[in-house]
Amino acid sequence: MMNATIPAVKRRACVTCTAAKAKCTPQTVNMCQRCARLGKSCTYLDLPQTKRRHKAAAPSRVEVLERKVEQLMSQLVALTQPNRHTSSDDTSTTTPTTTHDGVSSREADADADLGSTDIAAMLDAAKDASHGLDPPTGSALAGQPSLVERGLLSAAEAERLVTTFQRDFVLTFPFVVLAHGETAACLRAREPFLFLCVVAATIGSAHPLRKAVAAEIMKHVTCRVVEHSERNLELLRGLLVHCAWYSYPAEKNHPRLLLLIQFCVSMVHDLGLHRKPALSADEQRALLGTFWVSVGVCSTLDRPITMKHDSRTEECLAGLASAEHPSDRWIAPFIRLESFLLTMDEVYASVQASGGSMLVQVTRGALRRQFDSLSAGIEKDLSSYPSSTANALRIEIEYAELRLEELSLREDLWTAEPASAVRTTMLMDLIQRSKELIRTASQLPVSEIAQVNIATTAHVCAAVGYVPTAVFTLLRLITTTTLGGPTNNDSAIEPQVQAVVGAADYPNLITELANALDTQFEGMATAAKEADVTGSLCLKMRLLARCYPYQIRAVLGSATVPSNQPTDSRQDPSMMAVDAANEATIPPPPQIWPSVYGDDNLDDIFPVDDIQWDSLLSNFTGFG
Repeated sequence: MMNATIPAVKRRACVTCTAAKAKCTPQTVNMCQRCARLGKSCTYLDLPQTKRRHKAAAPSRVEVLERKVEQLMSQLVALTQPNRHTSSDDTSTTTPTTTHDGVSSREADADADLGSTDIAAMLDAAKDASHGLDPPTGSALAGQPSLVERGLLSAAEAERLVTTFQRDFVLTFPFVVLAHGETAACLRAREPFLFLCVVAATIGSAHPLRKAVAAEIMKHVTCRVVEHSERNLELLRGLLVHCAWYSYPAEKNHPRLLLLIQFCVSMVHDLGLHRKPALSADEQRALLGTFWVSVGVCSTLDRPITMKHDSRTEECLAGLASAEHPSDRWIAPFIRLESFLLTMDEVYASVQASGGSMLVQVTRGALRRQFDSLSAGIEKDLSSYPSSTANALRIEIEYAELRLEELSLREDLWTAEPASAVRTTMLMDLIQRSKELIRTASQLPVSEIAQVNIATTAHVCAAVGYVPTAVFTLLRLITTTTLGGPTNNDSAIEPQVQAVVGAADYPNLITELANALDTQFEGMATAAKEADVTGSLCLKMRLLARCYPYQIRAVLGSATVPSNQPTDSRQDPSMMAVDAANEATIPPPPQIWPSVYGDDNLDDIFPVDDIQWDSLLSNFTGFG
């Protein structure tokens, strides 16, 4: 039988019920019913009773202060007391009651539970704006056998590849260097992912292990970077090497390459390299290398660039100026040139069509002065650099120089004077500068071809796309201006067309480039070459060379149609006689065949319409 009800004790609510804003009903002298049920410590504050007052009367200032002190003390006691939930209370299914404030007892209990959480832990959590656990510090693939241990790659060949990277590949990408005397055995034991990426860069496109090594790299990226959110300097340095010499697999619009570059940018920020007070030499190189790869590749692929040349960039350049590694002195020229290209992109994006040719001249003049000062400082030191480094920088300089003429291709800037002398001069300069870059790449020693990194490849591709674009623009200007002027005959067109087409010498130019790059793919099947970035570009360059003469003939033929003739006039029978009269006065396309390309028979050149040609050319203009 239950004990008799304890007479009500006239006192205030206990501390726990006050904190939970729950009804407090005394059970014994020092225990209320709610605390007894929940197994909580029941504490009453020995405070004097407040004076009774009329409901309509406002509380005095003393009463307000007493109430605040009481609430604060109640909360303090509740927060500092340990949680004493019993197992029976956790599994209870008792129907919740309602307090005098309209809050259910279960909700009130939850409030009390929150109030009983360790306040020190909450304060520690508030200091960090992130959520969840810290990323792992170890590798999820630790202990996995390497390519050497699995017998796929001999120890001797692994040593040869690491030595090749140290000796040759750092010359064109000085942002990831290995310690002097580093061995393959030590590298794969300490930094297995970096070892994999070094192997992938140096193994060669025709090596039978290339596909297996690429799959192993993506296994690390997927498991460690994506699934387990690992972030460390080894992963960043490995990704930079893999991006710099990315070649397999070749994919339309290069989605995997762009994703890997974005991982590099994200990892720079996750590791705090953009804000840490002091960076090691490897960290400084990694930050600058990420900037160089992201700007060099993303800008040529017309993708957003998330890194800028800022004060941290300058700090790293200054820090490496006196570094002990010889290749560190080559970093500044690469970064300065890429920063200039980034500035040029920003300036070109801000040029409005309303500015016209005058704005083009002013903009080009300002950029030219900046470029001349930059290139003069770099070229005076080129003779002291290794051949591979000097050639890589020379291609970067030539690429920046041809980009100075790029505004000549924007039709909206030349609507008032489309065939002005300024524009035609810029177009011819664009052709000549592009030719110089392509020939520099074509004349690289065979031993240096494999060292060409992805950013340099992108800039060579851009030159391949600029030449025909500038040629077709000039031909349209020549034919349109001549047909609209007083000399309406072939004799006024042909010499100008001959001069432009002859100056470009495009089929021979890009065939020579394709032959030079093809030295990496001797003995490879066409399907295997198509899976390689450079191999695929070589195949498309040869196709461009075959289609180019036919495309010139198509451009010149379409240019003979008067621009003021309605496109649908032939649908109206009443206009037939007028059309026939107009056609009689239009000269036929200029007979530049075979005078431009000698006595070659063009019958084997298959027809390529504008859409197909644009799609083919986009493989290069989309990469530059």
